[in-house]
Amino acid sequence: MNWSQLATRINHIMKLHRGMSIEGFTVDFGKVDSVEDIDHWIEFAAKKRVKKLQLIFGSTRIGNPGRCFMTIQLRANLNFESLKVLWLVKVNLREGAALNHMLSSTPNLEELCLRDLDGLSGEHLLNKLEIFATSIEEFRLIGFEVDIKIKELHQLYNLRFGDRRDGLETLSDLMAHLCRILPIFQLKELTLDLWDMGECACKQPCQLDVKQFGLPKLDFLRLAIVASEGDEMISWMYLLEAAPVLHTLEIYFCWESGFIQRLATFDMHRMQPNRCIKVVKMVQFVGLTSVDFEIAKTVIKYLESLEKLIIVPYSEAEGPEMPILTAEMKKQIEDNIAQLREKEFLPSTVELVIERGF
Repeated sequence: MNWSQLATRINHIMKLHRGMSIEGFTVDFGKVDSVEDIDHWIEFAAKKRVKKLQLIFGSTRIGNPGRCFMTIQLRANLNFESLKVLWLVKVNLREGAALNHMLSSTPNLEELCLRDLDGLSGEHLLNKLEIFATSIEEFRLIGFEVDIKIKELHQLYNLRFGDRRDGLETLSDLMAHLCRILPIFQLKELTLDLWDMGECACKQPCQLDVKQFGLPKLDFLRLAIVASEGDEMISWMYLLEAAPVLHTLEIYFCWESGFIQRLATFDMHRMQPNRCIKVVKMVQFVGLTSVDFEIAKTVIKYLESLEKLIIVPYSEAEGPEMPILTAEMKKQIEDNIAQLREKEFLPSTVELVIERGF
């Protein structure tokens, strides 16, 4: 279905709708040809006191920042008091300040996702993003560098963060930035998109200040890693020391920019053994000797209470932009998964689970 066909169908459904409210309004489309319909849909959703509004224009894959696909207008007089879930993904805002107005008129938000937004700088400069909904429980903030002013988020328990600003050069820089804008001490689930470890991971062999950046309630940590050749990819493990009750660690390897052959080494002699993590899941695992296989070995080495290792092998079906595996690499995946089963690598007390047919 192309954009014109989709727009025609949505407009027809809207004409038939006679109710006073709608539960949700979601548009998820990668190639948009016109904006007039979208502006009209936003007005319709506001008038119908929508509870869930999602505008997603382009790939939502972790390793695919891409460009903003669609320019929309958020009118200042729209009322979104009933809104509980808001997703804006790869949207170009004609007036950046309109986003602040929208967020100031959504006091009942419980879930907020702002990803790869344009229009927050340049001609319609927005220096600060202001969020007033204190009821937010889940917050995703990815891909732009506007300063953020957030009121007290007493209910926040789930955060996904992927700020790509150059100033976050170390793991401590990243955690200090999060502490400045959010109550991270109350988080139970945390996802960090680590785009360039040379910019947002610890370059020096220093530990994280656990007292300053503690995550005492964190139960689930997900790291989405996009590596370039020669990047340092291990120092994020110091984050584990800040989470004393962490149960599950998930590592997602992003290969959209192609496979690499080598990572920089890192001195881990100050890393303390972890005795709380029970489950590790590695997604899009290829088993490159000096890349994700090396990360797997390092993680297992420091997790003394590990009970289950889940491996999700690499799949090209994740998206059309994924690189193609050669026959040699497919054989390498099989060989490395077989090596994972060896006692010399994985203790007999750890259950190995291979998903997707392996």
